[in-house]
Amino acid sequence: MQSPPSGASPSSSLEKLQSASERLVEDLRSGFASQLERALGVSLDSSVISLAYADHHLAQARSETREPILTLLAAGAGAYFGDLVCRTIGGSWLGDGKRATSLRVLLAPQMIYFSPFAIALEAIAGESVPPGDPRAPADAPLDSSFLFARPARPPAEDAEAGEADPDDDTTWLTDVLANLAPVPESHFHSLTCRFETLELMLQLLAERQAARGCTPRTYTIADYVAAFDRPAGDAPS
Repeated sequence: MQSPPSGASPSSSLEKLQSASERLVEDLRSGFASQLERALGVSLDSSVISLAYADHHLAQARSETREPILTLLAAGAGAYFGDLVCRTIGGSWLGDGKRATSLRVLLAPQMIYFSPFAIALEAIAGESVPPGDPRAPADAPLDSSFLFARPARPPAEDAEAGEADPDDDTTWLTDVLANLAPVPESHFHSLTCRFETLELMLQLLAERQAARGCTPRTYTIADYVAAFDRPAGDAPS
């Protein structure tokens, strides 16, 4: 996280970063939608079904190896994907307001966050893109996974409040997903499959937490900032 400018309160600095990030997302999203409409003659409508058109468009660049072209395409596709997630599932954007690679989506139903840029880059490649890959920019995020942030509330207070233990949920969810039927790698990395995976994760977590009597929460940017800023916090990769 960036430090607030001298004389600025943390909250006002955070609001400025969020506003700048949202403007960047809108510019990238609208640019990608216009590009796809020119290429396929299809208008993206921010529906889940529209991800199939986005995936088809991205697959056309699978043989592309030039980093600047892939970075531009991943920036736009990631913004479209992340915006769709925020609209349909609930979440917020945060980044430095300048670089698509800095953008993260912070989900509201669970403390899960991710890099839309990293997800989109792998959707283009149809495979994992490891750190140092020449197809990725130097500041590319290190992880395209859906990552958990641990709430800043101490574990003892979590138990008293009837809240879930994120470490326990993470381990359980990892085991459940590992036992699902495998899918082809190119489909796994598609925007459609990543969205379906995210929906499944949230459904499984909600059902498990409800069975334990946990109180549903809506997480805000402030919750994530508290998690990221505490000692040994879950700083974004």
